[in-house]
Amino acid sequence: MQISAPGRLARKTMALTVAVTLSATVGFAAVTNTRTASAAAAAVPSYSAGIAGEAWTIENAAACSTTLGAGGNLREGDGWFPGKCQGAGQAPQITGTSDARALTFRTDKDFEYEGAIVEDPAKNTWKDAAGNTLRDRSELATGWDLPFHTDVWVGFDVRIPAGVDDVTGSGAYLLQLWQCTANPIGGVRIQSGAGNGHNLQFVRRGEEPGMDEEYHKALATKSIGTNEWHSFVIKYNVEPYHDGAPKGRIAVYHKTVGATTVEEKLFEREEYFGYATRSRCADDSFKNEFRIKFGMYKDYQPGATFRSDFRNVRIGGSKAAVQPYNRG
Repeated sequence: MQISAPGRLARKTMALTVAVTLSATVGFAAVTNTRTASAAAAAVPSYSAGIAGEAWTIENAAACSTTLGAGGNLREGDGWFPGKCQGAGQAPQITGTSDARALTFRTDKDFEYEGAIVEDPAKNTWKDAAGNTLRDRSELATGWDLPFHTDVWVGFDVRIPAGVDDVTGSGAYLLQLWQCTANPIGGVRIQSGAGNGHNLQFVRRGEEPGMDEEYHKALATKSIGTNEWHSFVIKYNVEPYHDGAPKGRIAVYHKTVGATTVEEKLFEREEYFGYATRSRCADDSFKNEFRIKFGMYKDYQPGATFRSDFRNVRIGGSKAAVQPYNRG
């Protein structure tokens, strides 16, 4: 059965999926997203971007800024993805030939933040006069309507071209899960450090007691080489920590584009991730849903070049609906 989405961003034909049953016992104050054991199935919106045969347009690229949707937005078919830029991050671009296009996200190596101060010379991280860590970003985003407690599937092709510098700082996120104005609760990033520029890491973040929340922690690492397209399919089932409640789940599948190898399951893990208390979210921006942003988000690196290419980005309620390959 298909139903229309309730006026959100991008294409949204809804696919019903079965939610994980959650019987939570509150273990700390101000928990706001407990669920009953009889919670109904959640609907997963369907998004797609960078699909062959569709008309792609980047709108108002010159106005791309830290205000999401001000410019650098992707219009594709009847879908719309708001853009966001910061620092050295340029507006999203459409590159390649008509039959081999990509959505490209890159930094301008000549960009300099005015008054930038070295925060950590060893890690090459920078801050402003107020002490804020400086970031670069070039991203496209979904709406705030991807549900917790439910399997949300994400599929995409990604390529890291030659000539990209090593990442310093906390790593460069290619894809992020955001619940609120805080820190990402999960995603895919390039591993930081010399020689790691084409290693992808799959991470999650939350507030489980005793859980190390440092960005450099990762669940798995996968090398994708230089100038190669690689397909990934990821299952996210977001479950913030509740005392005695079941954990969420992350599963990652991989296939090299054009290779004769079959799909490889990289890992599947049960993990708590996401926030369960409003105090973790700035300005009371707490949500029991999340959005996905893809492209590039990283610490500022003056003089460095970074680029990622995407195509066949799909989000939906089943693996078959989002995988970039074997679609029949």
